[in-house]
Amino acid sequence: MSAELRSLTVYVDTGRWADTVLTEVDLYVPAGQITALIGGPGEGKTMIAYALTGRLPDSAQATGDILIDGTVGYIPQEGIDAFAPDDTVFAQLDDLEQRHRSWTVTQACAAAHYPPDARKLLPRNNSAGQIQRAAVAAALLRSPDVLIADGPTSSLDQGTALGVWTSLREYADSGAALLVITHDIPLLMATGYADNVVVIEKGRILAAGTTSELSTAHDPRVRTYFRNSRPD
Repeated sequence: MSAELRSLTVYVDTGRWADTVLTEVDLYVPAGQITALIGGPGEGKTMIAYALTGRLPDSAQATGDILIDGTVGYIPQEGIDAFAPDDTVFAQLDDLEQRHRSWTVTQACAAAHYPPDARKLLPRNNSAGQIQRAAVAAALLRSPDVLIADGPTSSLDQGTALGVWTSLREYADSGAALLVITHDIPLLMATGYADNVVVIEKGRILAAGTTSELSTAHDPRVRTYFRNSRPD
C-alpha cells in the first residue's frame, strides 16, 4: 500500500491561462507513515492531491508516472465538497457504513471529532469546522489503503486539530499510507506525527526530511517554514 509520483509534470491550459504547475515531481508516500506536504499558496500542493486521486482537471496535460498500490481516499480542502447537497450528513455517512462495513458511523465520527448533534443537518447547515470533520469521518468510513488529505484541520481550533491529527496518526499506524497537506507546522514539530515532510515551491520539490532535519537545513527557503515553529 503506497502512492508514488515519478517525474510528474503537469501543464494546465484553460484557454485564458496556461502554465506548468508541477515540474518533475518525485514523491513517495509509504504505508504506515504520514507524509506531510507543505508550501505556500499556489505552489502546487492541491494539484499533487488531484494527481494522486485522479482529479486532475480536463485542462491539464500530465507526463510522468502516477503509481498507486491499493484503494485511495480523499479529504478535500473544502469539506462540503465531500457530500451531496440535498441529504443529511448522517444519511450519507450511514450509506458509506453500509457499503464498506469497515468502520461504524459512531467510530468514524468519534475519530474525526464530529459532533453527533450536527449529523442530522444538511451539509450546508454545518459550520466550516463541522463539515470538515464530517469529511474526515467520510474518508475513514471508506477505509482506504492510501488517504490523501488536503488541509483536514485548517478550519479547526487547536485542540480539535490535535485530536484529528491523533486519529490520522493512529490510522497510519494501522498500515495506511497518508499524505497530509498542512500549514500547521508548529503542531507537526510539537507532536512528531509526520514521519516525513516534503516542501514544495513553484511546482517543484524543494526539500524532504524530518521536521528536525528541515528546520536546520542549509537552504534558507526551507528554514523559513520552520521559523518560530519550534515546540516550547
